[in-house]
Parts: sequence; structure tokens; C-alpha cells
Amino acid sequence: MKTKENKLTVFNGLLLIKGQWLNFSFAMLASLIILSLDFVLTTSMPRVIEGISLVLIDGDTSKVPLWTLIVTILIILRPVVGWLVNFFQIKVLLIILRNLESDVWNTSNKIYLNEDSYSSEKSANMLISHGRYFLDNYLIPLIRAITDLGSVMVICIGLFIQYPLPLFIFISIIVLLLSIYQMVTQKLLSINGKRLVNSYERIIKLSENGFIIIDSDNNIDEVLDVKKHSSLVLASISQGLKYVIEFCFMLAFGAATLYMAAFAPANFVAFTSTFAYAGIRMLPSLAAILAFYHGKNAAEFAIIELSKHLKR
Repeated sequence: MKTKENKLTVFNGLLLIKGQWLNFSFAMLASLIILSLDFVLTTSMPRVIEGISLVLIDGDTSKVPLWTLIVTILIILRPVVGWLVNFFQIKVLLIILRNLESDVWNTSNKIYLNEDSYSSEKSANMLISHGRYFLDNYLIPLIRAITDLGSVMVICIGLFIQYPLPLFIFISIIVLLLSIYQMVTQKLLSINGKRLVNSYERIIKLSENGFIIIDSDNNIDEVLDVKKHSSLVLASISQGLKYVIEFCFMLAFGAATLYMAAFAPANFVAFTSTFAYAGIRMLPSLAAILAFYHGKNAAEFAIIELSKHLKR
């Protein structure tokens, strides 16, 4: 069992960039653009449907309400806005990583000059893999997860205003199923993330003698087999995530839809249309939130090692 000291919680990884929280906060503020847009679009869907219905009844496209036209354009432009915000955030995070890399090699300089325990393989791996693990498996997924969690929350607020009980049914089923899935995969990700990082260090070390096999501890084939197996586990969980999310979402949506059909048939069409748009937005958001937890578990060992290195 891991001690609290060696367990990476959701925000512990940010301690690595405690001198750069201003940059990180600046990147986070960009998320407010997405959150505001998602709230407006979700709460406006019934009015959009009403406006479209009027056009279909009259058959006169010139009578399209202005608000319906504006919201429709915003729905179309929503992915473009999301891409621009994401580009800006990644640019800021790469600046943060570059500053962290400078801290890592400065610490390696001090260890080399003052300590006999200096390991060139480990120091090189800190820059080659640990930093990328921190960025790709923790920092980028974290900022996306926070943004998408905010999107899910504002979408749920918009849905709650209109359909409180169906939303409760939907959220309860989603949370239950995804919590079970996360508990099942958490340990697998942590163990195989550690094995993968260690395999990189062993490859660098074994390269010193041209990968000549001396004994069982210096067998490059075994190291590569471990690397392949761990990569397979991490990739299969990562790639299978979207299918798990889709299954959970459709099951929860089906339960909420059955409730509306049974107890509020008059609102069934508006409910289905609103939830359909919400689903388009919530599916990738739920995937991003769960992907962060997966990435955090896979990067746990690398981040803890970086923290220990910088404290020396």
C-alpha cells in the first residue's frame, strides 16, 4: 500500500511548477470563454428548437428569429473557439515545461559537482521522458479536465433549470459506472507507468556496452518485452476509454429518456433535442476528465521522481 508521501493526488503535481502558477492561472482563465459559451448554448436550445419549428410550420426562412440564427452560428463556431483556446493553453504549458527542464538540468549540475551518487542515465531520462510524462500525461490532461469539468457543470446547470429529475437520473448512473471503471484501472495504470519509465532508464544504461547480454540483469530483450507489455496495457486502457464513456452515457441517457417518455411525454421532443446537444458536448468532456485520472496514474512515478530530483 502506498503511503501518502508517495501517492500523487490530483493537484500534487502542480508543486513542480510552484514558481510558475501565474502562467498556469493565465492559461486557466482562457477556459472561461468555453464555459460561458457552453452555458449560453445549452440554455438556449429550447428557444432554438422553437424558432426552427416556426420556420418549418410557416415555410418562410426569412422569419427565422435573430436569436435562433445567432445561437446556430455559435454552435457551428464552438469547435473553432475550443481549438483556439486549447492552442493557447498548450503554448503556455510548453513554456512551463521548458522552464522546468532548466530547473532539472541545473539540479543535475549541482549533483554532479557535489555528490558521488550522480547518475547520468537517470538525469538524461529526467529530460527525455519524465518531463514529457509530466506534460503529456498530467499537465495538459489536467487543464483540459478542469476546463471540461467546468463545461459539464455549466451544461448540467442549464439542464437542471429545465429537467432536474431526468438530469439527476442521468448523472447518478454516469458517476456510478465511471467510478467503478476508474477503481478497476487505477492500479494497472500506476504499475505499468512505473515499469515503462524504468525501462527507459535501463535502455539508456544498457546502451553503454552496446546492449551486450552479460547476465539476467543486463538482458535488453527482457527490458524491451517489459516496455512492450506496459505500453500495451496503457494503450489499451487509453484507447478503450471512449467506448466505456459512450456505453455509460447511452445507458444513462436511455434511463432518463424512459423517465421522460413515461412521466412527461409533452416535453419529450424538447428534452431529447436538448440532451442530444448536451451529449455532443459532454461525451468528449467526460472522456477528457477520466483521461486525466488515467494519465495521472500512469505518470505518477515520473512526477514523484522529478520532485525528489529537484529537492536535492
